[in-house]
Amino acid sequence: MAFSCSGMEGRYVNIFIPGVQKTLQLCEIKVYATTDITGANVALRGVATQSAEPASAATAPHMANDDYPLETCASVPLQDNPWWQLDLRSIYRITAVSIISIGDCCSEELNRAEVRIGLRNDNSNQRCAIISIAAGQRIYNYQCGIMEGRFVHVVLPGLHKKLTVCEVKVYGAVLENVALRGVAFQSSLRSKTTGQASRVIDGQFSTCSITEDKPGQWVTVDLLVPYNVTVIQLAFSENCCYGDEVRVDDTRCTISSSAQSLMTLDCGGIVGRYVTVIHPDIPPPLCEVEVYSTWENPQNIVPQWPPPNDYCSLASCSRDYILIHNEPKTWFEAQTYCRERYTDLATINNNHDMNRVVDKMENDFSDFWIGLYQDVINWRWSLSDEGYYGDGEAEFRNWGVSEPNNENTIQHCANIQHMGEWGDLDCDLLNYFLCFDGRDGAPETKILVETPMNWADAQRYCREHHTDLLSVRNQAENQDIQSMVPIGKLAWIGLFRDSWKWSDGSNSLFRHQWQGSLDSLGEGLNCAYVYNRKWNVRSCDTKSMFLCYYFKKRSVVTIKTDFDMNDLAIQQQILSQLEKEMKNKGISDFKISWRMSGLVSVKQEIKDNNK
Repeated sequence: MAFSCSGMEGRYVNIFIPGVQKTLQLCEIKVYATTDITGANVALRGVATQSAEPASAATAPHMANDDYPLETCASVPLQDNPWWQLDLRSIYRITAVSIISIGDCCSEELNRAEVRIGLRNDNSNQRCAIISIAAGQRIYNYQCGIMEGRFVHVVLPGLHKKLTVCEVKVYGAVLENVALRGVAFQSSLRSKTTGQASRVIDGQFSTCSITEDKPGQWVTVDLLVPYNVTVIQLAFSENCCYGDEVRVDDTRCTISSSAQSLMTLDCGGIVGRYVTVIHPDIPPPLCEVEVYSTWENPQNIVPQWPPPNDYCSLASCSRDYILIHNEPKTWFEAQTYCRERYTDLATINNNHDMNRVVDKMENDFSDFWIGLYQDVINWRWSLSDEGYYGDGEAEFRNWGVSEPNNENTIQHCANIQHMGEWGDLDCDLLNYFLCFDGRDGAPETKILVETPMNWADAQRYCREHHTDLLSVRNQAENQDIQSMVPIGKLAWIGLFRDSWKWSDGSNSLFRHQWQGSLDSLGEGLNCAYVYNRKWNVRSCDTKSMFLCYYFKKRSVVTIKTDFDMNDLAIQQQILSQLEKEMKNKGISDFKISWRMSGLVSVKQEIKDNNK
């Protein structure tokens, strides 16, 4: 059995069975903790295909998963929305994907390509990342949380595109097939010597169950105990059986892949003991029934990290919000909806953003989800710039004896004393604090501010006058700053513990006025919503309206001409040419408007939906 602990920090792992007169027997415990991409490249086990025939055998699909990134590449000839696909043939818990490009000469052949992972063998799977090519860089690593799937797609949206990928590496572990623990039986047996039901759970695709040659036959696997069934795979002796009905107890699963010999079904976490495959027509041999049971739903029950939006610079883009009021959804359903159609659930960075959010409310009593959710409490630094930390430096800690102790469950901010040891305190206490100044053009500086403030005010002061509260990255830095703290005093540093995270992975620490107490929340996942202009918290399973955000991209084109720009025919001709050019670049959602002032300029506004 495998469990995801979502990055919980700790030293001790405890396994216990509640109750009296119990026996606990364990054969093996394995604990994994990693920040880098490690492990086996499982892409070598998969079968690669692509959207168009290669120009030659040297650029065939399998050249991108042959483990020779410097020598071979797969290439899809010029077409609309080209893609490269990897079928892993089993269901994996995928933790990371690495993409290797051909180099600076052909960067446009991979730039802005999307990496998608899931159960479907088409381009509608969940997006893991958008590749943004950087000069001199060939390897692009993406850690997307834990995503479960069989197919990995690299898709390049747009018209008349050529896609070139030199290597795709996939890191993860195959999920356990719990059907191997069960027993199987079937409606009939064609032969007394071959085709028994047990062959569908023997772990081999070469042996098959064979029922009588007539419609309505079925095969059932008894898992012996109820499981939380998320995925089922069926292996047949030939491509077929798209019309088969597959049930977990009395609930039907959805077929995710098209008719083929290895068929994947999404069961969405149905709890049941019996898996039944019913053939409406005369069935071919059924060779294997694989059942996967996990706590992570392949359709995004656990929040995933979306791709970065650095391809849309602040100079050319603005963030906007849209309220979806006619399709109430749970928080996780809303997250999936926003990511598929826009960018993500709304992130609110400051009071200005909050005022814009309030403008989206139809009346004072509207309530809707935003992108804030409660996760595992962990310690993190106020300064979130990843480039500031070397390997392992963001995890450096120098706690004193019995620290952190979270006394009275309110000590969520870290301090340092003159001996260099750290402790945790109530963030509302007043202390000296240490700022870090790393602004461009000035040497990095550490500053002790001897005006006592609470942690939040200290953070605000450091950000306004310097860069941020101080991060301590290693023992040498800790020894350097401990002498700055006066004897008998404590000083805030930038380390704090927080359980709230934004859906898009933003490091925004902005929190608006909360309605009610956060200490009385029940068990289970809790998410934030806006009600009557204040923030509130409730179970993420509640159905509600929700707020998405997206990026609007603006471009201004100045046209100088001797023609009469007041001539409507000339205006129409220019507009037609601009529209054609936009469509040739693969942009379909745009608006063009005129502004007449001495020179004539054309302003084009694009609502950028995940491009």
